Amino acid sequence: MMAVLSYEIAARYLFNSPTSWAHETTTMIYGTFCILAGVYTHRHHGHVRSEAVYHLFPARGRAWLDVITGGIGLVIFAVFFYVVFEFAADSWAKNEHSSKSTWAPPIYPFKSVLPLAVGLMWLQSLSHFIRDLMVALGITEPREEVTEQ
Repeated sequence: MMAVLSYEIAARYLFNSPTSWAHETTTMIYGTFCILAGVYTHRHHGHVRSEAVYHLFPARGRAWLDVITGGIGLVIFAVFFYVVFEFAADSWAKNEHSSKSTWAPPIYPFKSVLPLAVGLMWLQSLSHFIRDLMVALGITEPREEVTEQ
């Protein structure tokens, strides 16, 4: 993305020849990055959650709260996966291209990142759910909380 933006800046300001494709390319790259970064963040428990009440419970109580919210999340991600899969499949069926520029790149590959990311998020959520259920039932010990310095 930085290479594309640097090229665009050089083309525009040094050679007075702006591109028709740089803005749209960086938007698609950045969108893909952000969507997949959400999956990575979920993997490392980096999403924000309100812990005002959460830490009042013992470890197994917190695990039960995570089981409840995780179960709801799995259902929501399953529905969301269905929706974005249809969205991407429709784009592929139409051979959809962008109408935002004269370049008109295909956008169906980028729309395919949505079901990929949601599917990965669902799998990661399932992993969290199983682990939390095992802690809630007393089968395994809770994982160590890692605090940033």
